[in-house]
Amino acid sequence: MATEAVTLQPNDVNNTPLDESITNAVEREIMIGGEKSMLDPTDEVKAVEAMLESLTEEEKGLLPDPGMPVRHFRAEKGVLPKAIASLKGALKWRQDFELQKIMDCFQNADGDKSFREIIAFENSPGKIYVRGYDKDGRSFVYMKPAKENSNNELNNMRHLCFNLKKSFACTAKKSAELGSNPPLEKINILIDYKDFSLTKAPPLSTARFTLDILQKYLCERVHRYYLINPPIVFRVFWNIVKPFVSAATKESIIFCTGKTGLQKIRDVVTDESMLEECAGGTSQVREFDSEEYLNLPFDQSFDEK
Repeated sequence: MATEAVTLQPNDVNNTPLDESITNAVEREIMIGGEKSMLDPTDEVKAVEAMLESLTEEEKGLLPDPGMPVRHFRAEKGVLPKAIASLKGALKWRQDFELQKIMDCFQNADGDKSFREIIAFENSPGKIYVRGYDKDGRSFVYMKPAKENSNNELNNMRHLCFNLKKSFACTAKKSAELGSNPPLEKINILIDYKDFSLTKAPPLSTARFTLDILQKYLCERVHRYYLINPPIVFRVFWNIVKPFVSAATKESIIFCTGKTGLQKIRDVVTDESMLEECAGGTSQVREFDSEEYLNLPFDQSFDEK
């Protein structure tokens, strides 16, 4: 897969200067991304080189973007053997899961018809979609579990991945427009628990599949999870899945209960009127239209101005 060389940024946490090895990485088409990292950027560049060398030519051809290796290195806390295994596993999963076909099913005239029908059905009630951005250009993915309309686990996950990949594309475009170079890679997930009940809770296997996607296959992609007014019954479900949630994921979870809780979401946006009421929005926004949403450019969120 052809890639473009990118300008590497200093580590935003410790402001480590870029040394010669990092500067030269531009010529080697290595990307360490625009998101903050707790790891040393020099170590990241060297690790990515080793990770790329570990891949077969076929595996290299499956890389969707030059930032994928470093995301796995960060997800594995800088442990190189684990990062290599994780990257190889994710590449195999992408191929087996036919992720590219899922992403393209509405973007190309000859897109896969069966995937188009699956995504259209899963998306019809408006249970997951991308809408709006935070101050830095990270997209918001609205999830409304009470609107679940399917118990087909595989199709649920296909629909989830369609929306996650769309949100990544939206974040890249918007953050670049706001001046981030390289573009940001992470998103925000808003989970609205209005009318949620345990009858709508996914089975444990689906919850674990979701966590695998977010923590193993599409790792280092979520900035914040905002849990909006979770009911008491959610605690039961949370206690079931909590043991499978990584420490990093737990740290990114923000509970938003009542007006005070919703202020946590309003604080990270520039225009509160673009938030839905469930997320603390102050104005009436357009009702979600699934058909319109699915036929938008892949890097455009719903009702984007």
